[in-house]
Amino acid sequence: MPTGHALHDVAPERRGPAVAQRQQQGLAAWAQLSRSLAEPELVAQVDAAGTALLDALVDGGTLLVAGNGGSAAIASHVAAEFIGKCILDRAPLPAVNLAESLSSITAVANDYAYDETFARGIGALGRPGDVLLAMSTSGASRNILRALEVAKEQDMLTIVLTGSQGSGLAGRADHVLVVPSTETPRIQEAHMLWTHVWCEAVDVVCQ
Repeated sequence: MPTGHALHDVAPERRGPAVAQRQQQGLAAWAQLSRSLAEPELVAQVDAAGTALLDALVDGGTLLVAGNGGSAAIASHVAAEFIGKCILDRAPLPAVNLAESLSSITAVANDYAYDETFARGIGALGRPGDVLLAMSTSGASRNILRALEVAKEQDMLTIVLTGSQGSGLAGRADHVLVVPSTETPRIQEAHMLWTHVWCEAVDVVCQ
């Protein structure tokens, strides 16, 4: 793996074309992906998961969100949208990003195992009727799989967002939503689309 490579070492004539190429590839991928995301079966699955999430929050449940890396950032974004608002002002709703506390993550990883980083938080905070929204682009993140196990033991509603490599997650959560892509950036962008849709729906219903 290359190390110590500085951006200023890249020849200027390579920089602009690289950006243009990636933009065109991204746009082409999204044009294709948008058609796949609009397939009726997948739309119905996303609607069902969002409705279950909304019902749980309206009934007083708390949303716990978990993800690694870029998905952890999305988890933070999602929790902020529910505590604050997305498009319309409304009362705050309880939502927690389980990766928000670096102290908790490192303590659990050091004292137990990294697989337990989210499971311990769910054990501490999760209650029957609450919701775990978990994200794993690969579908193989061991701490996410362990989190789903604990959430089910706690009688929580479980929703997992993944990519096409995570189709084997079927049966591990109440709702398994698969982005039909193997590209991590596109998968995470689709996860943001779905969670924004749910946040917008919450804002409208909770007026």
